[in-house]
Amino acid sequence: MNSLSRRALLKGGAVLGGGSLLSFSQLFGISRIFGQEMAADDDLQTIINLASTAELFATTHYLAAINGAGDMGLTDEEVAYLKAAFISEQDHYELLVSLGAEPVVTEFYVPEMLFSDKALFAATSEVAETAFVGAYLAAVRTFSKSEETTPFAVTCAQIAAVEQTHLAIVRDMGLKLSNNTSYAQYTAFNVSSVVPTLQPFLDGSGEGFVGPVAAPSEDDIAGIRAEAEMLGYDNPGVPFAAMTEMPS
Repeated sequence: MNSLSRRALLKGGAVLGGGSLLSFSQLFGISRIFGQEMAADDDLQTIINLASTAELFATTHYLAAINGAGDMGLTDEEVAYLKAAFISEQDHYELLVSLGAEPVVTEFYVPEMLFSDKALFAATSEVAETAFVGAYLAAVRTFSKSEETTPFAVTCAQIAAVEQTHLAIVRDMGLKLSNNTSYAQYTAFNVSSVVPTLQPFLDGSGEGFVGPVAAPSEDDIAGIRAEAEMLGYDNPGVPFAAMTEMPS
């Protein structure tokens, strides 16, 4: 991670930013944050700012689920899965912030029963993770067109693979077959084509939304990271774009 230069990643088109942003947007619609439709080509700062908002939401979402485990009746194994997902989403967020991203908001609003109703949580998370996978695959298509951005295409594929594991987990929590597909769902040709409505999650304007739900604190993050070894989270990996040596 340390060898991943800001200049190199920005030159590559903020692939991580674009992927995360639009997967999040597909579920909730982040374009309305600024009260207008997104331009065809957002500037880089806007992309990484919105992407960091998306990742911050993901960590907030999973932390709230962890804290609501008792209300949802989650097993110890399910809580461990969510903690591992939290760590990976936090890693994505920290990468974006290291590139100069600033989240648009730092707290969110959610449907009242989201973290006390396991079925609702699983269904909502399934939609979100399906969107994450689809957006990253769209980013793979985009960035594989140029040799210069190939490393970022590979990094997108790495993240899509991780999001697919999250999807399998939440499907299992929803009492569905977890490995139900031969191919990850390719849901959008361009990541910019999937932009529904996020506004209620940002300002609580949706009927039945409550909050705000604060983003994870430093203590929250440190506490879950301290459990990584116990959880079996022993291979966080390295983004392809950051590798200084290729696997033999």
